[in-house]
Amino acid sequence: MNELEKKNEKLRQAVADIKAAILQGQYEACKGTNRIQLAVYYAIGKYVSQHSRKGVWGTGALETISSQLRHELPGLRGYSATNLKKMRLFYENWIMLDANSSVATDELENPLGRICNPTASNISICNAKHAKQKKLWQN
Repeated sequence: MNELEKKNEKLRQAVADIKAAILQGQYEACKGTNRIQLAVYYAIGKYVSQHSRKGVWGTGALETISSQLRHELPGLRGYSATNLKKMRLFYENWIMLDANSSVATDELENPLGRICNPTASNISICNAKHAKQKKLWQN
């Protein structure tokens, strides 16, 4: 291998190393963003659950909230009444993550006791049958 070939090989290796670093950084950023977005969905789901299930809000509240959010935040996507309901289901099916919940304690004592609500089957992680399976989805 002559000097020019060695130099070119070093440059190809540099490109490969930098490319790997860029892709790894993008992956980590995306992973972090997804973790934050899930936390936001969980928190919104909790808020919606606590207000809609206890009768604080009347019929049509989620439609009104969704409409007002779109009005106040033009271009906002993903917060339709249907998605707010899905966030509520997400929270209710993962309530054991809420440290303030009595269900959290029950889940730790009886991990096979809670099964996901079948109406939430469109949320793939709710297909887990018990807390140990759900824990695997978090990693």
